[in-house]
Amino acid sequence: MNVVLSPEDMVSCDTNDYGCNGGYMDMAWEFIAKEGIVSDSCFPYTAGSGVAPACASKCVDGSAFQKYTCVDGSITQSKGAAQIASEIFTNGPVEAAFTVYEDFMSYKSGVYSHTTGSQLGGHAVKIIGWGEGYWTVANSWGTGWGMSGFFNIAFGNCGIDNAAYGCKPQL
Repeated sequence: MNVVLSPEDMVSCDTNDYGCNGGYMDMAWEFIAKEGIVSDSCFPYTAGSGVAPACASKCVDGSAFQKYTCVDGSITQSKGAAQIASEIFTNGPVEAAFTVYEDFMSYKSGVYSHTTGSQLGGHAVKIIGWGEGYWTVANSWGTGWGMSGFFNIAFGNCGIDNAAYGCKPQL
């Protein structure tokens, strides 16, 4: 299966968490397993201003409104670079949270490692792969940020390795 899931669906529809004000990774993955998430093309991200739209019931692109879920009991929590890389290799991308600092906001390219600035809060992202000592990560802030919406972050930096969640997709 090769589908990009909608972060907007999670932010707008998971009422057990706090939308643009955060939430808990384990609860978010339970939502995915139970309720499912539509594709990003069906419900694209627009909450950049910090205000999430209402939960969608039809796709903006005219496609079928299909929710993607996990195989029952397949949610995993991986910790540390070796476990996370193994999960990505076996089942595909994982979701992780990390602490965002002021210097992250001006990231353009290279491998991010926090050096200056105050803590701004937490942020959930999708780890899609890795290189020598760093993760390759998809952000939800649009293609105008970072490296066309992606960034690299050093292993362990800002707590990125503390817990990564994933599952075996229901086909």
